[in-house]
Amino acid sequence: MKTQKTILSIFVLLMLCSCEFSVGSGNKTADNLKTVSESINPIRNAVEFREAGGLKVESAFLMKDNGELVPENNTLKAGDRFNLVLKLSGWQADNGKVLIGAAERLTNSNREVMLKEDDLFANTAAVSAEDAEVITLIMEVLNTETIYDFYQTEFEVWNKNKDQSVHGAYRFQLRK
Repeated sequence: MKTQKTILSIFVLLMLCSCEFSVGSGNKTADNLKTVSESINPIRNAVEFREAGGLKVESAFLMKDNGELVPENNTLKAGDRFNLVLKLSGWQADNGKVLIGAAERLTNSNREVMLKEDDLFANTAAVSAEDAEVITLIMEVLNTETIYDFYQTEFEVWNKNKDQSVHGAYRFQLRK
């Protein structure tokens, strides 16, 4: 009997050791941000950028609306909505608040401008410096009839009250 209990205990221990426990927050952006930020390469999807005024990009990646990370080749299905997620540090706050500006411009491989937004946060109040650490910019190509060789998104995020900004770009492709 004692031998059976010992064998059973070892079996249970082995089963527990072979199981993988994973706890998520339920917020896919936060979960992916943690995964990407802690990885060897916190800048994914060939997102290029230039920092100014002490604002630093800690992590940057593309994520589909359903929470999946966009593959490194940046190929999406026509009609997919996706997000550029930026984790930023170094905001210079006024009274603990940051007034953020963000712009996006989408061009196709023929260099035609398909979307241009000068300030996505034009009517948004200042946010806490902590809330400003993660910026999500949504992108969607609505024209699914004409598929171009590639699309390029240029973006800028800036502090409206200080001389701080991040300018950047990334390319993606669509498949039908």
